[in-house]
Amino acid sequence: MNMPITAFSLATVILYMLYHFEITRRIKSEKFNKRLQNIVDQLDSQAKIIIKTDLALNKVQEDLDKKIASLYTLHELSRKVSSTFNIDTIFSMINHPFVLKLGFSKLIVMFKDDSSATMAIKSSVGYSDIEIKAIEMELNKTKFANFLFKKEKTLLVNILLENIDRKWDLLDLLKVESFLSAPIVVREEPVGFLIIGNTSMYGKTGEDDTDLVSMLSGLIGTAIENAKLYTELFSSHRELERRVAERTKELEDLNEDLKNLNKMKSDFISSVSHELRTPLTSIKGYASILMTGKLGDVLPAQKERLEKIDKHSNSLVHLINNLLDIARIESGKIQMELKDLSIEELLDSIIDIITPQIKEKNISLKINSKIKFDKIKADHSQIERVFLNLLSNAVKFTPEKGVVTVFIEETDDVIQFSVEDTGIGIPPQDMSKVFQEFFRADNALDQKIKGSGLGLSLVKKIVEAHKGKIWFNSELGKGTRFTFTLPKY
Repeated sequence: MNMPITAFSLATVILYMLYHFEITRRIKSEKFNKRLQNIVDQLDSQAKIIIKTDLALNKVQEDLDKKIASLYTLHELSRKVSSTFNIDTIFSMINHPFVLKLGFSKLIVMFKDDSSATMAIKSSVGYSDIEIKAIEMELNKTKFANFLFKKEKTLLVNILLENIDRKWDLLDLLKVESFLSAPIVVREEPVGFLIIGNTSMYGKTGEDDTDLVSMLSGLIGTAIENAKLYTELFSSHRELERRVAERTKELEDLNEDLKNLNKMKSDFISSVSHELRTPLTSIKGYASILMTGKLGDVLPAQKERLEKIDKHSNSLVHLINNLLDIARIESGKIQMELKDLSIEELLDSIIDIITPQIKEKNISLKINSKIKFDKIKADHSQIERVFLNLLSNAVKFTPEKGVVTVFIEETDDVIQFSVEDTGIGIPPQDMSKVFQEFFRADNALDQKIKGSGLGLSLVKKIVEAHKGKIWFNSELGKGTRFTFTLPKY
């Protein structure tokens, strides 16, 4: 049976429907708000993490910037250390701006005074002179300076974690909240230490600063070592210069003495030679008169002995003439009369003179000439003596059927002459003495051959007086080659 819907029933239904809708809406609203709150809470949590991370990153960035600035500051100091050897200049660079750039506010550098066996402050930043004196006195008095001097590693002290006995009251004494101490080592030996610290807790010194301070102490040690090495090198150089100057002065004095002695020798030889010439001329003259028979008949035995007197007189005259010539050349009294000479004509005249000696020993003489320029400027008689001496020696010391060769070559400025033999050669121990006056090699053949030992000395002086050079090469048992040069013009 259907009941009719009244106005009241309809209103009730509408109210119920509205109520149900409101309840449903509220339930949905509460769920939404709860979700919304969860989202807000999550966002808040993430925001806190982001802010915390950002702060941490900022702190890391600040620390990194500080490290980079500190390392750059040390790099600048290192560059300056390598460009100077003055330790005072280095310490003048470690000033207040420098310490601030490293991130600190106070610094002390102490070195051991070997004379007093105490520690002395060499450099400081952030302290007055009165404070420095008080700190220096207290550190030595409490023997803490000696403790730091012997400390092989970097030491960290701060107000929160002080790892040093409080009886020293270091933080109060240094007027810092924290500090680091590092040894200064030179050549693996401690010479001092540095203390560097901060007066603020916000910039307190920590373990992160250990490497930085170690590098600073290392740079100071390097600077000191460089300065010491430079001082030692400079002192050694000065000492070497002094010794060289002394030795040079000694050599100059000795050279002067040798010049004087050489002059005395030359004067003596010249004087004696002149004195010998007069009686020798008389002896030779009287011997010649006696041999002619003008003073009476001369028996064969007497004539033989007179001829020996004449022969030996000629040898003495030759020796005296050589001595006089050497003395005159050394003293500059003989001037070379330089004239244009034909090399070919000069050699022809010399070969004529030497030919009898060559034939007597059955020796071959060869001329090997490779020149186009036939002229030289020389003193004819003196250059003739040079060739005769060299060729005579070559013939004397070459066995029968040997070979003597004369080589002639030219360069742009000089003509080079060589006299080569196939003789006995010169012993190695005698080579340095060949051009010495009166020297004769110590061998059986040389002792048999008569001579004064003046020929090669005279040859050398004549060649040098012509502004030429002379030298030789020799091989024992195979022969010798004497070579000399003469200017073309």
